[in-house]
Amino acid sequence: MNLLISGISGRMGQMLFKLATEDVYWNTVEGVDLNRKLDDIVVKPDVVIDFTHPTAIKDILNYSVENHIPMVIGTTGFEAKEKQLIEEASKTIPILQATNMSLGMNLVFSLVEQVAAVLKGKADIEVIESHHNRKMDAPSGSAVTIVESIEKGLGETRKHAHGRQGQCPREKGEIGIHAIRGGNIVGIHEASFINDLETVKITHEAHDRAVFAEGALEAAKYLIGKPNGMYNMKDVLNLK
Repeated sequence: MNLLISGISGRMGQMLFKLATEDVYWNTVEGVDLNRKLDDIVVKPDVVIDFTHPTAIKDILNYSVENHIPMVIGTTGFEAKEKQLIEEASKTIPILQATNMSLGMNLVFSLVEQVAAVLKGKADIEVIESHHNRKMDAPSGSAVTIVESIEKGLGETRKHAHGRQGQCPREKGEIGIHAIRGGNIVGIHEASFINDLETVKITHEAHDRAVFAEGALEAAKYLIGKPNGMYNMKDVLNLK
């Protein structure tokens, strides 16, 4: 199979290239970035993996749709208009979109949903995420997915408190969301369910970006040959 990496010059792109070229499953591995355009592609890919920037999604989506190529999207931080473009494209091609492609993190998404479903209104909920000082978006896409998973378990959408400052007592039912940026942290996510008697904490720490790249490559293999539509890592890992 032939793989195209969109954003090959970035950290994730370089990790994807390294792992893919070591895997005999892939016959060719090409990449595009700011300096190498889609017109420069030599071999038509069987699947595209995108780790770029939200503003770059339109061109690679159009290319994938026009050529009927499945697409894995690991980019985060999309606005509503970009999310709509992805949804529209999924009517023509299979698209797998995930804020985090590690097995452990996707287990966390399932676990926080289960905990929230059991505790319901019996706990204050706080989510803290930590990343390196170059990360562009906050809160992280994974933190957003954690909150969405919690709200799915609760059966309702809650008010979100993004950090706190000044005189701001905690409002009943709100979910606190906090972002830490520093050094070279790959990614740490923690969801806490706190009441007067006990605290339940679910934590995930990524030690190496390879965990995300490996997940993305597994997602790409999974997506080849699938019907049009939207997919996520729960489909790949059979966690539904």
